[in-house]
Amino acid sequence: MPAYSPSSLRLHVRSRWAVRRRPGSLPSFWRNITGPTGLADYTQRRDWRLVLSACSIPHVLSVFQGREYIYVPPLLEQAALREVTDFDAERGGSASALPPLPVHPYGGLTAFFLLPLILWHGLRMGWWPAPDFLPPPQTWFSVGVLDNVLVRVYGQFYRLATALTLHADLRHLWGNVAFGALFLALLARLTGVGRAVWLTMLGGILGNALTVLLRPRAVVSLGFSTALFASVGALAGLMASREAQRRKAVLPIAAGAALLAMLGTEGENTDYAAHVAGLVCGLALGLAEGWRLRRGWPALPQIPAGLLALALPVLAWWWAFGTM
Repeated sequence: MPAYSPSSLRLHVRSRWAVRRRPGSLPSFWRNITGPTGLADYTQRRDWRLVLSACSIPHVLSVFQGREYIYVPPLLEQAALREVTDFDAERGGSASALPPLPVHPYGGLTAFFLLPLILWHGLRMGWWPAPDFLPPPQTWFSVGVLDNVLVRVYGQFYRLATALTLHADLRHLWGNVAFGALFLALLARLTGVGRAVWLTMLGGILGNALTVLLRPRAVVSLGFSTALFASVGALAGLMASREAQRRKAVLPIAAGAALLAMLGTEGENTDYAAHVAGLVCGLALGLAEGWRLRRGWPALPQIPAGLLALALPVLAWWWAFGTM
């Protein structure tokens, strides 16, 4: 008796069935995989036939006394049952997932919260004159840049926020503004405008704090990109928290890591540690936000959250200028 591989066996069964079967007849000895009651409804019939077709399993739909049954070759009965059972189990797991979050309107308004970054950079670069009550713009860099030694030894914690508002050059600024507007808008559709800006700013500050803790030697860094990746992490964490299955929950997190690999590793002076720290802190905030929503706990309303996000860097610079 010749030996058949599973693929050749399928082709052999299909070819014999196609040649010997009469039109409209049920092949001999084929097995019913739908049980004595047949298919439950149209949806089950459609899904099962799609699964069997995708797996290249020959099957026949038979109608008897008003009920529909699906028959498959005897040698493929176990494979067919396994495929449709796994499909039903996966569909049942997705049905038990949490309902989708409501979509908040006006997500594009988050772009206006990035305008102060442009204004501040213009004042520092001399695009327009700085107000008289502010120190000379040429001193802002040294006062606000993130220096982990000054933060650790001298307690200049305001640098965790002021460094987010400083940029090395115009290309650095526009890159952060462009990508920040995109990811902030996506996050705002799930959380609202005010809370999206708050999670982004808080994630950026926590990300800078994490880099200070992890770096053993003196390093200077600046830029809004830490907060940008915090918004990516918050978006990934929030989406992952809505999935009931672990396998599906990993997908948004993997997507956030892929964005970090694509956008956060380019350039000679790229601060990889700050980007990773921002993503991790944002992810934690997104998971916490998802947990809060599942529990129905109250949170800071949209307008106060947005105002607080704007107030943090303002207060940080006021503290920084007060130490000069």
